[in-house]
Amino acid sequence: MQIRHIIYILILGLLFGCTKNQTLSGNYCFCKYGSYVEIYFKGDSMRVASNDEWIKLSKWKKIEIKNDTLYFETFGEWRYSTKAKIKYLENSKVELCFLDNDKNLNLNPITQNLKIENSSEFWNGFNNRFNVKNCK
Repeated sequence: MQIRHIIYILILGLLFGCTKNQTLSGNYCFCKYGSYVEIYFKGDSMRVASNDEWIKLSKWKKIEIKNDTLYFETFGEWRYSTKAKIKYLENSKVELCFLDNDKNLNLNPITQNLKIENSSEFWNGFNNRFNVKNCK
């Protein structure tokens, strides 16, 4: 009787644990080549803030996630469509493995509550997080 329960639980886990419409939610940051970037995911959209003059705080853009792949248009001066494989790592970190150029980005979660709506408050917090990261 015990084995039968375990088999049912495994089957249910396989059926409901492998959804095709996953979401990526939350706020993340990374440092690369002296730049500090924050990425915000909400539902089927993403937004980026950066200390880079070409990006600053972007508008929300639609994204699509199919299985373990994120499809989106890049931010900044030159825009193009790209896709990246999503790998969930320990401590709520996420790795994006870009499929068109074999480069990876390690995204670290931002645990504090961000207030994007208030511009001056947002940029004060952004600059504090940037200084703490000490990107080089």
